[in-house]
Amino acid sequence: MTRILRSAGAILALLVFPPWISPPSAFPAAAPENDFIRGVWLHPGQFGPDETAAATAMGAVFEAYVRAGIDSVFIMVKSPSGHVYFRSSAGVPDPAYAYDFFGLFLREARRRNLTVHPWFCVFPESAGIGEAGRRPEWLVQGLNGETAGSVNPAIPEARAYERGLMLELLRNYPEADWIHLDYIRYPCEPTEPFYGFDKRSRDLFKAETGADPLELKAKDTGNMMWAEWLRWNSRRVTLFIQELRRETQTLGRTVRISAAVFPDAAASKVLIGQDWAEWARSGLVDMLCPMLYTNEVELFETYAREAVALRTDRCRVCLGIGIGTSHNRNTPEGMAGQIEIGRKAGADGVVFFSGNSLGEPFLKRLEADRAGRE
Repeated sequence: MTRILRSAGAILALLVFPPWISPPSAFPAAAPENDFIRGVWLHPGQFGPDETAAATAMGAVFEAYVRAGIDSVFIMVKSPSGHVYFRSSAGVPDPAYAYDFFGLFLREARRRNLTVHPWFCVFPESAGIGEAGRRPEWLVQGLNGETAGSVNPAIPEARAYERGLMLELLRNYPEADWIHLDYIRYPCEPTEPFYGFDKRSRDLFKAETGADPLELKAKDTGNMMWAEWLRWNSRRVTLFIQELRRETQTLGRTVRISAAVFPDAAASKVLIGQDWAEWARSGLVDMLCPMLYTNEVELFETYAREAVALRTDRCRVCLGIGIGTSHNRNTPEGMAGQIEIGRKAGADGVVFFSGNSLGEPFLKRLEADRAGRE
């Protein structure tokens, strides 16, 4: 540390809070019972590439959300293909959207006092476009040389590129005060775990441990060096968020971070490098949204309680409820039951996936439930 700390208070703050964490006053307190968050994940395709039609659709959708008690909207601004939906010189805009989609969305949402989470699919780059397309060595390469359509969190330049997109959005839109991280993990296809065995990743690991993971005879968790390899990859994902946190603190305003995560914290750490339990404990993120996409009531309740147990006064937990997903198709009654489970478990709120599926029957049920609580 090069600069001199001028007071014991400053020294104490540095000891208590790691460099990526602001003091608690900069973080939202856990939501009280009467401040239960209701959010929705939304895709640009729900509104379309025509600016006038999109503005009309946004107005109608947001008015319906307000009536239903929805207060937060999570809008995709970088898709798994790598296309972006905001003014960007670093990224590649979706060519179908000739207007400033995110700017319009942000204005229309803010007019109705909705909290906006710009939603980044962080590491996927399946279209091979832009900077990621020019750097095939950034892609995750599996044990047998196969590649995934995602950049490797272990490669510093790849992390910097993805963070750069987020910082560009925050600079271009001063009203934006959240960043939402999705796919903040290694790929889960074609198999779990699917970590990077490219030479760069192996060299970085070897520089720290003296071992090449490719040369380990026993590639299982009975081998302590293999276990260390699994931990090392998980720490690369966490490092991305630490770096992002530090960089957002240079913007002169408070920017909060939310993240969509897999249901099981322990399994996620080992199999996809997503140590979201640690993110909650350390206050590295301000909100976690575990995606609990199931119609099985007991299963939902089990994972809901496990997730809420990780909640802290620096990290809210809002349960992801699947309305129409690749894992489940919900009903208005099922949705209402899961919301009630979340309330009783002590969750700070819920987020619905997704806006395309959250049609009139679901919104009417939310509206009725809201009226019943007022």
